[in-house]
Amino acid sequence: MSLTVKKSHFDGLSGALEDIGEKNLFPTTYATDHATAANLHWHSEDVLVYLVKGKTYFLDVDGNKYQLEAGDLITIPAGILHAEGAVNEPVIMLIGLVEAVPMDQFLVQRDPDELKE
Repeated sequence: MSLTVKKSHFDGLSGALEDIGEKNLFPTTYATDHATAANLHWHSEDVLVYLVKGKTYFLDVDGNKYQLEAGDLITIPAGILHAEGAVNEPVIMLIGLVEAVPMDQFLVQRDPDELKE
């Protein structure tokens, strides 16, 4: 398994929310106008990221860059190493989770060495 991107998958906030509803996901919002690139990590849950506004990128374990712009959906399977790219302009992401998880467990960035255990 790897990261998968669907370009122009939805149209605007309402389109993202419609898709999240059709997939029975649990949504949350991430918005920022600046963030440094994240270190390589993984999550214990599948994560679907709907980029509602702006541009950004994700990296996979091999350093492949996945460019995203508004309307794109990236799916990150549980246990897949990846890193979110730097953000230098306002972005809004809706994040859909397959399961509702407690806030202290929500999208915990897990160390790559934990996958080897």
